[in-house]
Amino acid sequence: MCNFRTAVMFRFCTPNRAHALLSSRTMRAVRFPLQVPVHFRHVGEPVWHQGTVENISCSGVLLRAEDFLQIQNKVELRVSLPNRATGAERPEVACYGRVVRTVSPSAQQPCPGAAVSIEGYNFLSGDGGEITS
Repeated sequence: MCNFRTAVMFRFCTPNRAHALLSSRTMRAVRFPLQVPVHFRHVGEPVWHQGTVENISCSGVLLRAEDFLQIQNKVELRVSLPNRATGAERPEVACYGRVVRTVSPSAQQPCPGAAVSIEGYNFLSGDGGEITS
């Protein structure tokens, strides 16, 4: 059965490295730098906002956006993950979770950041429909 943790690991790691990371219970979640667009909204709101993923791990995502998110806000995210296979379709993941930490803007990064703990997810088909995993 596929889950968000293994999906992230196998997208960014060789299978042996992913297995080693998944087997280790003492390590903090490994973060992978990733610069891809993200669409997000507060749960229940109709308006989607845009931002950029800064990094992703098996437990969450750090995003940057002009629209500031508060700690404990529940949010929905849509992220297109890169595919290691050249020319293959980029899988889109719909996630939901809550903001657990915020990051202030800096000289290198003018937008505020929000660390979102992933509580659930669905892989989406090309037409935006859900794919059961």
